[in-house]
Amino acid sequence: MEIYKRISSGNLIRWSIFFFLPVFVTASEVSLQETVEGFIGGSAVLNCSSEEPLITIQDIRVLWRNKYSLNVYEIINGNGSVEEQDQQYKNRVESFPEEYKRGNFSIKLYNLQHTDAGLYGCYIFMKKESVVFRSVELLIKEKSEKQIPSEGTKPRPEMTVMIISILFIGIISSLANSVTGVST
Repeated sequence: MEIYKRISSGNLIRWSIFFFLPVFVTASEVSLQETVEGFIGGSAVLNCSSEEPLITIQDIRVLWRNKYSLNVYEIINGNGSVEEQDQQYKNRVESFPEEYKRGNFSIKLYNLQHTDAGLYGCYIFMKKESVVFRSVELLIKEKSEKQIPSEGTKPRPEMTVMIISILFIGIISSLANSVTGVST
């Protein structure tokens, strides 16, 4: 209560805006995130780019982190780095160095697993001490394979022969009855 007594009503409004603004910015950031779908065993590209013009790639550091803050991939001074990469991403991440100069720091994640699903953050640290943050949600789905009927639903050859035989006998009997009925 003492803090409210010391802050005038005008200052209270400014302090409230200062306090709650990051909450609203964070909320809008989450709602603007990109969603990418991938399939188990497949691959997915997680997009991350900076709209700010790049003066030189040498002064940029990019960190890719997953929902648990595990290190997915790093780009340091224009070179991909896997030194600090978490074990679960070893040999499964690729970047596109030819795109760095355009401000594109997207990565491709291979051999997707259920545990890969979730939020990923891309942090671009630039020399002028600005940070660009991009958020990507990765959804993982099962492969949609062609359904092969189980043994219980496959028609058996002997059953097919029996059905054809019954139909054939029925047709012949029907024809025989109609011929004998017409001739009498």
